[in-house]
Amino acid sequence: MITQEENDLLTQTGKGTPCGELMRRYWQPAALSEELSTDKPLPVQLFGEELILFRDGAGKPALIGRYCAHQGVDMIYGQVEEDGLRCMYHGWLFDNCGKVVLRGDWLPEKERRWDVGQAAYPCVEADGVIFTYMAPGEPPPLPPYKFVSQSAENRALTKTLHSDNYLPAIGAATEPAPGLSRFILPSLTLFQAASPSVESIVRWRVPVDDHSHLEYTFQCAGELLSVSEPRAAAYDVLLRAVRELRAEQQTRDEPTEKICK
Repeated sequence: MITQEENDLLTQTGKGTPCGELMRRYWQPAALSEELSTDKPLPVQLFGEELILFRDGAGKPALIGRYCAHQGVDMIYGQVEEDGLRCMYHGWLFDNCGKVVLRGDWLPEKERRWDVGQAAYPCVEADGVIFTYMAPGEPPPLPPYKFVSQSAENRALTKTLHSDNYLPAIGAATEPAPGLSRFILPSLTLFQAASPSVESIVRWRVPVDDHSHLEYTFQCAGELLSVSEPRAAAYDVLLRAVRELRAEQQTRDEPTEKICK
């Protein structure tokens, strides 16, 4: 059992919360590739943050804040163009990095990218899933998950919205053999099949907000992950990771003493 304080620490995943900051340090599924067309933006919500997903002229996915930094207009009505997503109110064109694209002969360089504070997060598309990394700094490479890279004919992939917090779902033993269930940071559970003839199941739970989450389910044959923890230890593993992150942040934020010479 965990205390109420520990429960709050793990169930609150909004921006600036300890568990939310931990989750953002991992690549997270933002959508299925099939959901995002080339001509229409797709609204998504992750960790309480409202965002808009679109494809640029090269088909590459991009994720920026849902509401225009200028007048707060909903970018779901935006127009997808070669170089980004154009707000339909005042015509601002946002690129993949959330910067406004300015063009004209009046500019010495003919084109300028203007940072107006629009949120933007890097995306990677891999085998039918669009992933995003929402922490500051340079994102690490997307881990080579076997369950993601399986060919479509050898893998079943589904996405389901649940109207509850992600945490109880991680702790619930729903697989046919709970003793074989494993946990992988940040929020994955794995039923590792004991035989190649039996499907393994990975459930990746992504908080939409503190009251709902998305479940991405990957089903495929064979061994999928070698590094994991017993599912029963999931809360302890999460708590330890959150506390380590908080300690790291506190150390980084501590003022350094100036030495006068």
